[in-house]
Amino acid sequence: MVTPYDDEEREKLSWREIDRRKDQSKHVSGEKPFHSKGRSSQWAMKHYRKEAEKLFAGKKGTEEYKRAINEIQKYHGTAKFNGVAKKFVGDYGLPDSWDTLFLFLDYKDSDTVIEVMAKLNSEYRERSLHEMLGFKAKLEIIAMMTTKKELRAAAQRTLKNL
Repeated sequence: MVTPYDDEEREKLSWREIDRRKDQSKHVSGEKPFHSKGRSSQWAMKHYRKEAEKLFAGKKGTEEYKRAINEIQKYHGTAKFNGVAKKFVGDYGLPDSWDTLFLFLDYKDSDTVIEVMAKLNSEYRERSLHEMLGFKAKLEIIAMMTTKKELRAAAQRTLKNL
């Protein structure tokens, strides 16, 4: 008696044919399996993004800009601060970061300080409580201590708007 599953009479399928039939099965989804990207690919994407950000940042994406920011932080509170700050503003304009802008409240040029106050005031509501209190205290000190009328008036106006 010959059974339908007899090895000799059964059709021998190649591996390719077996895979093709598996792909046609109703029990297998038609989607390809998800494969994560390799580490080198992820590193390359991070590298390309960083380079693209530098390109769009212009002067503010350079190593010189980072060194200038470090000089501002290094010389804050010293006699050299005003010279370093003047050079920075001449080369790059006002910085974008809150922390560095905050240091410019000690700059001797009233027009620049008023501009810095306006910029910090526009970002005031998005800052942490600690930063908000620090900014308010600094404005109060400027309003009390400065001898320049326009700077005092700007500090008082900014305080009222907070």
